[in-house]
Amino acid sequence: MAGFNLTPSEPSTFILKGIPGLEAAHIWISIPFVMLYFIGLLGNVMLLFVVGKEQTLHKPMYLLLCMLALTDIGTSTSVMPKALCIFWFNLKSITVGGCLTQMFFLHMVSAMQSAVLVTMAFDRYVAICNPLRYATILTNAQIAKLGLVGLTRAVLIMLPGPLLLSRQPFCGNHIIPHTYCEHMAVAKISCGDITFNRTYGLMVAFVVMGLDLTLIALSYGLIIRAILRISSKQAHQKALNTCTAHICVILISYTSNLFTILTHRFGQRIAPHVHIILANLYFLVPTMLNPIIYGVKNKEFRDIVGKYIWYHGHKNGTQDSGRSCTRANDRGTLSISEPDQRINHHMAAFNLTLFDPSVFILTGIPGSEAAHIWISIPFSMFYIISLFGNITVLFVIGKEQTLHKPMYLLLCMLALTDISMSTSVMPKALCIFWFNLKGITVGDCLTQMFFLHVVSGMKSAILVIMAFDHYIAICNPLRYTTILTNARIAKLGLVGLTRAVLCILPLPLLLHRQPFCAKRIIPHTYCEHIAVAKMSCGDITVNRMYGLVMAFVVIGLDVTLIALSYGLVIRAVLRISSKQVHQKAFNTCTAHICVILTSYASYLFSNLTHRFGQGITSNMHIILANLYFLIPPMLNPIIYGIKTKELRDKVSKYIFRI
Repeated sequence: MAGFNLTPSEPSTFILKGIPGLEAAHIWISIPFVMLYFIGLLGNVMLLFVVGKEQTLHKPMYLLLCMLALTDIGTSTSVMPKALCIFWFNLKSITVGGCLTQMFFLHMVSAMQSAVLVTMAFDRYVAICNPLRYATILTNAQIAKLGLVGLTRAVLIMLPGPLLLSRQPFCGNHIIPHTYCEHMAVAKISCGDITFNRTYGLMVAFVVMGLDLTLIALSYGLIIRAILRISSKQAHQKALNTCTAHICVILISYTSNLFTILTHRFGQRIAPHVHIILANLYFLVPTMLNPIIYGVKNKEFRDIVGKYIWYHGHKNGTQDSGRSCTRANDRGTLSISEPDQRINHHMAAFNLTLFDPSVFILTGIPGSEAAHIWISIPFSMFYIISLFGNITVLFVIGKEQTLHKPMYLLLCMLALTDISMSTSVMPKALCIFWFNLKGITVGDCLTQMFFLHVVSGMKSAILVIMAFDHYIAICNPLRYTTILTNARIAKLGLVGLTRAVLCILPLPLLLHRQPFCAKRIIPHTYCEHIAVAKMSCGDITVNRMYGLVMAFVVIGLDVTLIALSYGLVIRAVLRISSKQVHQKAFNTCTAHICVILTSYASYLFSNLTHRFGQGITSNMHIILANLYFLIPPMLNPIIYGIKTKELRDKVSKYIFRI
């Protein structure tokens, strides 16, 4: 308080603490926050610019996208500038008026976003169930009126919140344990009766979100009923594809919003720093993902964005490439069908023929070529953040003798696998996105595939060893130092590496013996086993079965061992009567459980959709497959850095020294 020349009883100022308990890590936490914020701003501003410039996009659907982009910019910008001032410059004071204004705008814009999502659901309902009358029912003027109704509703419902709080007495405690002025966080520091504030806030949350979710569910119920009346499966697929982007945005927005509302009221067992970090991510992750989701799924918008990004510089090159491909066809070098003419351009750019036995072509994200530059922005940001985080973990643990313990040795192994996974994929993917360098030799392709799957298998083994480490630490703490020494951890790591190499080595060896005839184009950003196998003109039954068996045997065995470890941990914890001991024991496992969920869920999804996911669009599958190599490596050092106090303190020491 003295740093701001304030007294605890001064009535005109509050103090935002930031993230309680993690003050030393504020600088570190700010790095992914600021990256996500700028990516979100860039994506949404680009969306507004493109829709504003293009007359062909002045339609109801794109007007709704602009409204969504404005609410995304409004929510993130209401929170992030002040949060970054706290993280970077320790500027924690905020006037009572400024606090209540921030609170009003935050909740008002969130309610407005909910109204926009309802209107978008209605738009989808009319487009699918009543397409002939779409242009007359939903005009731009009608959408603007619906938007105005949503804004009016948001203002009227949210205005009483700050007005009620402005009448509350705030006595000695003016410290808000948060990065922004959230309604209940401010209400809790009042020394008056906040029963009415609490009840009103909860009622508004459930009435607004309950009503909006009911209307969205009703719209999709009518859509599903209309689709099921159509006999054509192709029509089913097309109709559902038009809704996937909106469904993704709904899930991202409402799930995180409900979580942050309910944990402030009922989440006494959730650590405050976990709640505050997730509450901030609610204003960052949807804001970042929404323009990407709609940019990937909407072909018309994607093509227009592509025109602005690279059309002017690429126009002459495309014409020259087209002429050279025509001449090549005249000579008989590139015999390819008319629908695949754009592949000629790729091949000609490398002076290759489709029958070149030494080269494959990675196309990137099929159907989203125009958006490659745009997609590369979050991909490169995630990659840089993951490299920075994992290298920081390796550097700090390497430098600090006090961290040369089994647990931190396992963290180093995890960091090395994360760096290897992302670096095996991202450099080549970015070369495709930025420089159109799509050629890769067969040897390099098989090598990339081998390293990718070996590192994934090694990571799975490390997660099993970490589960065993937690089991010993909780169930047999007195013998921990004798059972798990650094040397034993190193041996277990070597066993995991040997297992990964022996299990994965047959995959590239089997593929190396396969004949690849005319088709050498891989619709992916990297050499995934089944994606390469599908190009073969031979029998790939053995390859397919071996890959599937290895996936289920390795992952199945590892998940079983992890489940067994946690089963024994839970049994041991439940035998202890103290709730405080329960909490402490489970807190030691939360970071590992988070890493398991992010790693295995995305891996299994990527693996199974390549084999059985015919209903999933290829561009969506490939984007999610790439995110598997980016999101876990980015999140793992953040999760362990936040949850492990000893590591957090050492990292802070080096940051402050800089």
